[in-house]
Amino acid sequence: MHAAASLKSIAVAWATACVALTAAAQQPPAANAFPAKTVRLTVHNSPGSAPDVLARYLSQRLAEQWKQPVVVDNRGAAGGIVAADALAKSPADGYSLLVGGDGPITILPNLQHNLPYNAQRDLVPVVSLGHVDFVLVANAKTGFRALGDFVRAAKAEPGRYSYASAGNGSALQFSMELLKQQAGFFATHIPYRGGPLGLQDVVAGQVEVMFVALGPALPHIRSGRVVALATTGEKRNTLLPEVPTVGETYAGYRSGTWFGLFAPANTPQAVLDTIAADAARIVQTPAARAELAAQGIDATGTPQQQFQRQVAAEYGRYAQIVKTAGIKAE
Repeated sequence: MHAAASLKSIAVAWATACVALTAAAQQPPAANAFPAKTVRLTVHNSPGSAPDVLARYLSQRLAEQWKQPVVVDNRGAAGGIVAADALAKSPADGYSLLVGGDGPITILPNLQHNLPYNAQRDLVPVVSLGHVDFVLVANAKTGFRALGDFVRAAKAEPGRYSYASAGNGSALQFSMELLKQQAGFFATHIPYRGGPLGLQDVVAGQVEVMFVALGPALPHIRSGRVVALATTGEKRNTLLPEVPTVGETYAGYRSGTWFGLFAPANTPQAVLDTIAADAARIVQTPAARAELAAQGIDATGTPQQQFQRQVAAEYGRYAQIVKTAGIKAE
């Protein structure tokens, strides 16, 4: 009788353990179990661009902290559509992330209604990483030394001058289109697969001007190969304090870009919290702020909910710009 009772107790204990194991297997992985393998950071721009700089800075330090490889994958095609679509179709487990900015997240969705992904439905903002001002540069041989020189020349000979951008629907294109609308001139758009590639042709004299992130432009400005005509922030940039803002000539003008980490929708919140906390901690250190600032990047690291509100506000802002400026997809 005692043996039967013991067997019954063992059977109950075994069944209880099996139920517990099954329930545990069905639970999402705990945050402290992430990551257990390689994490991929996709960048929707070319090597040397501001998001690429951020991704490589972050990947090295996350790998050190996580004790797992963190690889950077540059996919600059189609203005970031390829990269954003790849993320939207990736497993929602935190191992595929996008270092993304306004182009494929808030601009192109307002320009193209047949995108293969829905940025608001398929992608979730995780943490902001940084903000970048642009600088309007001109090839030195143009003779332009100030914003007014370029605008007057473009007005005098509509269509003669061309400008480069990081691609159709990029923030760089929008910066020039806004200036064209506000100043009343025409220049031909030449899209590239990333800002650094466009900048190469401005330096070479194949294209006259472009708005570009400060970091890639600084060496060429300092060497005299291009001339800085204006910056796009609300106030003068500390890296180019002698260069006026566009807003000093055209009141209310403001441009620039932001970058952050995005994950596929439905990624477990515990995993998102881990990624956000660790990435924010890295970019908010004094060493990170100083190193990134030297490359024209204002490190942010704002938390998920605040970043989500920022992305939503930017989506609405670009919707209004597209409507009022009449900008259309090319």
